Amino acid sequence: MRAWTVTQTGLALDPHRPAPSLATAAAAAVTGNDLLLRVRYAGLNPADLALMATIPSWLPWRRNPIAGLDFVGEVLAAGPSTPASVAKPGTLVCGALGVRQVFFGAGTLAEVLVVPADLVAAVPQSLLGEPRAAVGLGVTGQTAALVLREAEAEGVGRVRRWKGVRVLVNGASGGVGSVLVQVLKARGAYVVGVCSGGECGDVTQVIDYTSHRDLYGYIAESAQDHSLDLVVDCVGDSDLYTRSPGYLRPDGRFLSIVGGPSQGIYPFLMHQIRPVILGGTPRSYKILGMGPSGTGAREVAGWIEKGDLKEVIVDSEFTMDEVTTAYERVASKRAKGKVVVRMGE
Repeated sequence: MRAWTVTQTGLALDPHRPAPSLATAAAAAVTGNDLLLRVRYAGLNPADLALMATIPSWLPWRRNPIAGLDFVGEVLAAGPSTPASVAKPGTLVCGALGVRQVFFGAGTLAEVLVVPADLVAAVPQSLLGEPRAAVGLGVTGQTAALVLREAEAEGVGRVRRWKGVRVLVNGASGGVGSVLVQVLKARGAYVVGVCSGGECGDVTQVIDYTSHRDLYGYIAESAQDHSLDLVVDCVGDSDLYTRSPGYLRPDGRFLSIVGGPSQGIYPFLMHQIRPVILGGTPRSYKILGMGPSGTGAREVAGWIEKGDLKEVIVDSEFTMDEVTTAYERVASKRAKGKVVVRMGE
């Protein structure tokens, strides 16, 4: 098979590196509940870049580690313990790899992939004609599901079932943000989307952050004094939290999905556990970490079937030989939806 491997950690991608190296893979017997997949599409995420930068490729158990988290693949073979719903050869499945697979270097930017069946879901019928969109059931969709579950656990949206709940989504045009705004709107929430160029999808109110010198002051002014019930930060904007008393209700919640260069340590210490008496912001803060699962993928598939999620937005599609260019698109932070790599060509 062909696969993209991490050979050097650095701050920049080198477009002059050769195309994916050819590697020979022995097709061992599939055991337990593992699935052997022919990868059709891989979805790229900012988390891919963070993992490549923080987990050294020279570790003994990461020889020639393969990059990538999201996948859409065709079942080639299944272990004896695999559920019948995904075991039949030819079935299209999707999902995202867990920390264990990534830590040991088994990424999705490969033509063939072995993955535990409990990390996959069958591609929804409505997406079989556009299977690349199923990459949205991986990290992106499951992170959005985690945000909604966490918000409801904190009491946001649970009582009113999101009807009239006021939510601000920072990075509303990105992968996670574009999913969140659709599901929140479908459930009746008032959604304020922050993005560039005013292209935030079907939100109730759009804020173009490039048009305001004092973005946080403008949010406070337009929010009519402490009117937001929930702020979801999909970008990693620390100031959005520290200035939140101007627009987030005292009993509101601030949820972040971006850990930043410290992989979440800095915001956890400075925002989540630092008390107000020591300079902390007087608003609830929580940084979230998502563990992919087949259950999570099926939850997102259920949104599609119910019509809560009408579209998994694909920003761009690249061939397997264009992976460095695709990652540059991810790193630009200007992708509106998912960046997808078409595999096996």
